[in-house]
Amino acid sequence: MSGTKDDGNKNDNLKRQGSFRKLLPLNTNGDSQLSMSVKMIDRPTVSQTNKEYIIYLQEYNILSEYNMLCAQDLKGIYVIPSAQNSLLWFGVQFVRQGIYQGGIFRFNITLPQNFPDGGCPKVTFQTPVFHPLIDSESGELYTSWGFPEWRKSNRIWQLVQFITKIFTKVDIKMNSVNHEASNLLENNFETFRDRVRKCVRESLNKVYSSPMVDDPHYITFSPYVDELHNSIKREIYEPKEEEENKAVGLSWVQPGSLQPFSKPEAR
Repeated sequence: MSGTKDDGNKNDNLKRQGSFRKLLPLNTNGDSQLSMSVKMIDRPTVSQTNKEYIIYLQEYNILSEYNMLCAQDLKGIYVIPSAQNSLLWFGVQFVRQGIYQGGIFRFNITLPQNFPDGGCPKVTFQTPVFHPLIDSESGELYTSWGFPEWRKSNRIWQLVQFITKIFTKVDIKMNSVNHEASNLLENNFETFRDRVRKCVRESLNKVYSSPMVDDPHYITFSPYVDELHNSIKREIYEPKEEEENKAVGLSWVQPGSLQPFSKPEAR
């Protein structure tokens, strides 16, 4: 999962079915994997004659987007591509502040078939959310409020960041798709807040619900079990013992020499 901050080897643990098994190349000619991801996505459009290469490049583009998403410091939101369909991503938003605080909302991100072309990915909430920008029937997020025009330079992590923003900063100027929510927000804030609190409570009741799809990457949660989790909790909270004779200082050196940056130059 990503989202918030992912462990460094999350990408290595991300397994794919079918042809989506490739990782970014290890030999990047000195570039970081993050900068390599950007280069992979920004390369020119390929001729439509080579379909196999187009599919191969699309998979690299998607994995590069996921790699960049993992590198962002996005708080309280988890996203991971489906194991069965790389164009479908699962997400869960934990709202930490604002009027929706405490809510846990599930959503899907669906990439266009011709990604990275094809416009803005579609965001659909699986958990009912009372919000001016979320359609009350379909659960689809009105992404045009944040991205009036989806450019090829836009990134999925920016879309994920936008999802967090709509819950922490609710604006009466939003171009609403849920007119009831928009009207209450502007004219009867107390009733709007009550409706929001109701959907927050309902979201908490659905946290442990069975997966809606049969996919090993679908994000699931289970209740706290003392016998299973207490030992892990103790390990997390126990103070770490300092290692003796631990090396101190920087390991980098001046180019072309063995002189560490952390030591003054010899005179």
